[in-house]
Amino acid sequence: MRTDCRPLIVTPWDRQALQLLANGLTTDDMAADLGVSARECETLLANLFAVMGAATQAEAIADADRRGLLSAATTTASAA
Repeated sequence: MRTDCRPLIVTPWDRQALQLLANGLTTDDMAADLGVSARECETLLANLFAVMGAATQAEAIADADRRGLLSAATTTASAA
């Protein structure tokens, strides 16, 4: 997880990928939704995790939720 205080800048595409990840989609399903190959989706996630300082998907989702990058419907559903 990032320890510096600089703001995290994510693109709308990054945000959508985080949302899909939080919704529990597989990489293949995410790729289909984003209109890219599974390999490109994996690269997107790896780069996004690096920027976020997240070592795991769970860390990335928790950080995105804490920063308000996920929709309320997802955070409510994942908490249930």
